[in-house]
Amino acid sequence: MIQCRKYNDGDYQFLREMLFEAVFWSRKDDERPPLEEGLSYDYTKHTLVDFGSREGDIAVIAEIDGNKAGAAFIRYWNDNTNIRGYISEDIPVLVIGVVKKYRRQGVGDMLIESIKNMAITNGINKISLCVTKTNVAFHLYNKQDFKIFQDIGSSYNMIWQVDINHSQFS
Repeated sequence: MIQCRKYNDGDYQFLREMLFEAVFWSRKDDERPPLEEGLSYDYTKHTLVDFGSREGDIAVIAEIDGNKAGAAFIRYWNDNTNIRGYISEDIPVLVIGVVKKYRRQGVGDMLIESIKNMAITNGINKISLCVTKTNVAFHLYNKQDFKIFQDIGSSYNMIWQVDINHSQFS
């Protein structure tokens, strides 16, 4: 059974590993850089700096039988410092990663549901993300009511927002 829980400081290294999975998911194992190298690239190195210290930093950890299976986090960015999926300063960006052996088992669904619930609890009513058009997770995001916001070549920026009219997820 998949269970999601709130992130704690002891999960930081796992959050880093899931950021790596989110960025390098499509590469074969022998084509991936080592973890530390991959997280030192210009487009990854600032993503988790001081995570938990900025307002709006929220993360959840999925576990199966006590084993960490995946993580999702949202974080606010600005026009000067941001990551893929950034739309505006008032919309946090979602990053989600699932351990390879737990993919296609519902972990992504649980993580997204959990992060959306935590976002709402914290007064956040929109979340953005970026997904490569060839990523099978595109269908997961559609199912989770993320809508294409802009076509950016090989990827889409997508956005989810609370449906205020129906008091449920949109």
